[in-house]
Amino acid sequence: MEGECRVLSIQSHVVRGYVGNRVAMFALQVLGFEVDAVNSVQFSNHAGYAHWKGQVLQSQELHELYEGLKVNSVNKYDYVLTGYTRDKSFLAMVVDIVQELKQQNAKLMYGSVPEEVGRSLELS
Repeated sequence: MEGECRVLSIQSHVVRGYVGNRVAMFALQVLGFEVDAVNSVQFSNHAGYAHWKGQVLQSQELHELYEGLKVNSVNKYDYVLTGYTRDKSFLAMVVDIVQELKQQNAKLMYGSVPEEVGRSLELS
């Protein structure tokens, strides 16, 4: 891979199992990508189980994390990858971030990985 390719991955995290950032980070790093991960949720296990516990990152918290990257000028990405989210306002914040990143890098590529059909909100 020529030069450093950096990915912003905004997906779920689970303690038990392999979905979202648990999978994406490893796979992308093995392929030589630098990955910055934001966990949209942190659950005990994926939501396909009858029960799960954990936290959901709110849109304002996502904004705060992104602002921290921005103020340090480390918000430079070649790719944005998103997955599972539980909240429409969170998804709207993702749209704002992708649009801003696209303004600074017209070649930015976006991909959505719906982790659970019918439960994730996708950005079109």
